[in-house]
Amino acid sequence: MSEPEEEKTAWQRAVDLFQEAGLRPDLVPTYADALLALRDTEIASKLRQAGHEQAAALVQPDPDLVDAAWGEDR
Repeated sequence: MSEPEEEKTAWQRAVDLFQEAGLRPDLVPTYADALLALRDTEIASKLRQAGHEQAAALVQPDPDLVDAAWGEDR
């Protein structure tokens, strides 16, 4: 039995969408991580623009995660 939609995390929703789209199963977690890193970077940017540096620092994804997700070392 799958989780009700409202109880799923953003990551799980991204995974589900990538799976439904037919993405290769080995790429699904990486693409989900990359999508959420983009979202978190955007949120952090908006927080910085509003003068909330400390909150932005908490949301900003780890640069190593971003590099790994986007294949900088591949």
